[in-house]
Amino acid sequence: MARSFATSLIIFIVSSLSVARAQSSCPKTEPYALLRQDDDYRFLRNPACQQDFWDPVKFIRLNRDGDKYVTLGGEIREWYEGFHNANWGEGPQDGNGYLLQRISLFSDFHLGEQVRFFAQLTSGIEAGRNGGPRPNDQARLWVEQGFADIRLKASHDTSLSLRVGRQEFEFGAGRLVDAREGPNVRLAFDGISIVLNTATWRVDGFATRPVINNLNVFDDPPNHATMFWGVYAVRPLHVTRGGNIDLYYLGIDNKRATFNRGTAEEVRHTLGTRFWGTRGSWNYDWEAMLQGGSFGNAGIRAWAVGTDTAYSFRSLPLTPQFGLRLATTSGDRNSKSGDLGTFNPLFPTGIYFGQGAISLNGPSNLNVVGASVKLHLTDKVLLAGDYDLFWRESMQDGVYGLGVNLLRSGHENQDRYIGSQPSAGIYWTVSRHLGLSAAYAHFAVGPFLTHGTSPGRNVGYAAIWMAYKF
Repeated sequence: MARSFATSLIIFIVSSLSVARAQSSCPKTEPYALLRQDDDYRFLRNPACQQDFWDPVKFIRLNRDGDKYVTLGGEIREWYEGFHNANWGEGPQDGNGYLLQRISLFSDFHLGEQVRFFAQLTSGIEAGRNGGPRPNDQARLWVEQGFADIRLKASHDTSLSLRVGRQEFEFGAGRLVDAREGPNVRLAFDGISIVLNTATWRVDGFATRPVINNLNVFDDPPNHATMFWGVYAVRPLHVTRGGNIDLYYLGIDNKRATFNRGTAEEVRHTLGTRFWGTRGSWNYDWEAMLQGGSFGNAGIRAWAVGTDTAYSFRSLPLTPQFGLRLATTSGDRNSKSGDLGTFNPLFPTGIYFGQGAISLNGPSNLNVVGASVKLHLTDKVLLAGDYDLFWRESMQDGVYGLGVNLLRSGHENQDRYIGSQPSAGIYWTVSRHLGLSAAYAHFAVGPFLTHGTSPGRNVGYAAIWMAYKF
């Protein structure tokens, strides 16, 4: 009896140590990626690594070896927001706010090391907004992504993959190309891309058309009036000192582009570089861009510089981080002749200035000076604030939105100052799956917006949202 008990005890201890050893070899669970195809669950081949409630659907084996498997996942996002004097008081107004709902489901089939199929269906619905949904508020049901990956080459430190179909991009800080996460309907592209990964470089090359988001079911075709192509490369500057560099070329052909000077075909080429990273308590993100090409019969000469620099006081309570933002983007100097000087941010992030998704003005013909602060109230609660001031770079050009849509013409208006925008947001990471957030912003208009017959009123914005991912 004693011998049997001792034997059982030894077996229990050995098995417990084996499980503990297996679990210690499992990678740390990372937050969900913005692009869900970037989530990697191959470590779940080891059943001992399953710790999360959703892990059983993250690695569904299709064969004994585990090189063929399916990953399932999705997101539910409920976003309620309201404006006081939306669009500075011009157009339909809504005093009660409105609901934006997004539900997304995806399946990721890995059929060996060479072939992969990814499909993502999304429903975005707006409810209660006076004037109906804005362009990025609603797409009742659409294929957000649907592509095939074919690995053309693989070695211990190099891989080359071809991706064909509908896909999303996230390049750099999102100043030029992003999935447009803030609005209810994200941005996708139809086309092909090639991804090269080496020990030091990641290079993306692509040729695509942006997707047009319509309001109903499966009516989101590619925009045949716009072609978008380019190459984006990223590599670390130094292995031990940190820091990274991005180098890129982006091209766009828009058959019908509108700026302050008028409408014509736009063929634009963008060359840029970005330096970013962390060094000690400093965090930096600096980027410079040059643009050339043609607009109708005229040329294009535009440019932009953006810097975000922050310092963290890690030894102080709440670990405060203070930041400074400086940015300038060119505007058109002569709307009647000469080269077009308006900078085009292409397909930028949906949350460009401040907290929440207020997004009143975009980064074209703009000078910006801004300050920011972040306070970690707890390990899971972040309080962030921004204060930005905006001026026109050129007084011969107007003010544009994020989609390079002309909001206010610059004709016969010699006021440079646009306004200021303080904002604050609080973000609670309840768990890896659930996040609760709220934001408020106030835009105080300057002389440019109060000039002429436009209302030019101060804007108030508030939002609260919940996101659950699995």
